[in-house]
Amino acid sequence: MSIFSAFRRSTSPPNDNPSTKDADQELVVRCSSGERSAQFQLYEKYKDSVYSIAFRMANDSQVAEDIVQDVFIKVFKNIGSFRGDAAFSSWLYRITSNVCINHFRKAKRWKALVSNGYFETQTETHQAPDAARQTELAPHLEHAIRQLPEGYRMVFVLHDVQGFRHEEIGAMLNIAIGTSKSQLHKARRELRQLLSPILEMQRALSH
Repeated sequence: MSIFSAFRRSTSPPNDNPSTKDADQELVVRCSSGERSAQFQLYEKYKDSVYSIAFRMANDSQVAEDIVQDVFIKVFKNIGSFRGDAAFSSWLYRITSNVCINHFRKAKRWKALVSNGYFETQTETHQAPDAARQTELAPHLEHAIRQLPEGYRMVFVLHDVQGFRHEEIGAMLNIAIGTSKSQLHKARRELRQLLSPILEMQRALSH
């Protein structure tokens, strides 16, 4: 679905190699004993990744910073419950997703995933052949994404906007990989249906 490909993040998903897992596990043990220096190291290591997810979902720097603070408060409060069965980053990003969801539920609305300016910047940066039409479509796409059911919306944002793999999304949201794939498919299908009238109008005007 080409219209979404330009919106993928440029950075790579987190790398959970064995050495990273071992280092994280050591920090977790130290954090569990209340060692402040370990807490600081863990925070410094992951704060940017957590902020990136929060900002992409909230499109508001202050809200994203508040979410980061809430996430790490929960992390250090509950770090004793981390069993080490999965990577620490998976546990952390699941908490991040839950904090984001709770924030938007409390606000009784879903903050825009990205502003019109974001879409314009992305399309111009990628120099897509139909950049002008993508820019024109941006507000309609943003509105359509906000209409998606919560589960579809979360998976769509994490996969097509943030660039996470289904395995990572499954760990973050505590859902099966198949469920993640299914929800992404349904999200894209609903977006096509919602955007179809606009796309048809654009095609008609271009002839």
